[in-house]
Amino acid sequence: MASALNSNICAGCRNTLPKKEFLSCLICKSNYDCVCANIPIRHFDQMDKQKRNNWKCPECCSKQPKTGNTHTPVRSAVTSQTCSKATDECSPETFVTLRKKHNESPAPASIKSNDGSNFLTENNLRDIIKQELSTAIQNLVTTQLSTINEQIAGFCESMSFINAQFEEMKSAIEEKSAIINNLKKENTQLQASVKDLTTRLNIVESHMRECNIEVNGIPEHKAENLVNTIVQLGQAVKNPLSVDDIQYVTRVAKLNKNADKPRSVIVKLRTMKHRDAILAAVALFNKKNPEDKLNSHHLGIGGSRVPIYVSEHLTPGNKSLHAAARIKSKEMKYRFIWIRNGKVYVRKDEFSQAIIIKNEDSLKLII
Repeated sequence: MASALNSNICAGCRNTLPKKEFLSCLICKSNYDCVCANIPIRHFDQMDKQKRNNWKCPECCSKQPKTGNTHTPVRSAVTSQTCSKATDECSPETFVTLRKKHNESPAPASIKSNDGSNFLTENNLRDIIKQELSTAIQNLVTTQLSTINEQIAGFCESMSFINAQFEEMKSAIEEKSAIINNLKKENTQLQASVKDLTTRLNIVESHMRECNIEVNGIPEHKAENLVNTIVQLGQAVKNPLSVDDIQYVTRVAKLNKNADKPRSVIVKLRTMKHRDAILAAVALFNKKNPEDKLNSHHLGIGGSRVPIYVSEHLTPGNKSLHAAARIKSKEMKYRFIWIRNGKVYVRKDEFSQAIIIKNEDSLKLII
C-alpha cells in the first residue's frame, strides 16, 4: 500500500501519527492511531507489548473469511459507491474515511476488540460484580439463616425439655422442703420432749439416791466386809452408825475398766438425816485435820495410806454436769463448787452469790 510507505501517517485518516498512541498491523504493517483503530486510549494503555505486536487492523480482519464471506474495509461503503466507474475520476481522498478526532471519546457500553471479543466498561463490570455479590450474599445469608433456624429450633426444644425438668425439680424440691419443715418441727418437739423427760428422769433418780452416799478410794479385798468398813468410817469421823442404819452397801462397776482405782462403794442409809450427818462429819474431820485427812488407815485398812472421799450419790447426768462445772469454774477462777441435795452450786468468792447449775446451759452463767 502507498499509505504504508510513510510510517508517520495514519493509514486510516491520513493524519500525522502521535508519538506513542498508535498501533502497527501485524499483516499489512500499516500504522493507525487509536481513533482509526477503534481502541480507547484507556484500553491502549492497558495493552501489553505482545498484544500490541499481534494487533490486526480492521481492514485485514475484514479480509479473513467470515460467515457470508463479506468484507468490511476501513473505507465507507457510501463513499465507494459515489465514485465513478472510472478509477481516474476518483481522487485519492475519496478512498479515505475521515473522522473527527476527540481528545477523550466517551466510554461505550461495550467495546469490541479486533478478534471480535467484547471489552467490559466500569459500569458493566460494576453491575456484574454487584449482581454476583448480591447472589453470593443472598445464598450465604440463606444458608446461614437456615442453619440458625435449625439451631434455634434445637435450642427451643432443649429449653422446653429443661423447663419441664425444672418444673419437676421445683415441685419435688417444694415437696421435700415441706417434709423437711415438718421434720424440723417434729425434731424440735422431740428434743423438747427428750429434754423434759431427761430432766424428770434425773429428778426421779435423784430422789431414789437421796439417802445414798458414795465412798471412793477404799481398797478392794476378796474377804472384805463393807458394812463393818462403813461403821468404822462413822466412828473415825465421830458420827457413829449402827448396822441398822445401813440398809445396803455394794461396789459398782467402773466406767473405765482399765483404771487402777478401786471401785466406788455405794451406801444406802436409812434416812436423809443420816446421810447429811455423815457428810457433815467427814467435812468437819477433814477441816480439823488438814495434814491427816480421812484415809484408809482411819478405816483400819493396812498397807499404803490411800485418801478416802465421801460425797452424795449423784446421777450420771449430774456427775457429768459437776465435772463440766469444775472445769469451767477453774477457767473463770471460781473458788467454791459444791453439791447439795443432788444440785451443783458454784460461787466466785465469799462475797458472791451462789449459782445453781441445773443443766449445760447454766454453765454460761459462770463468767
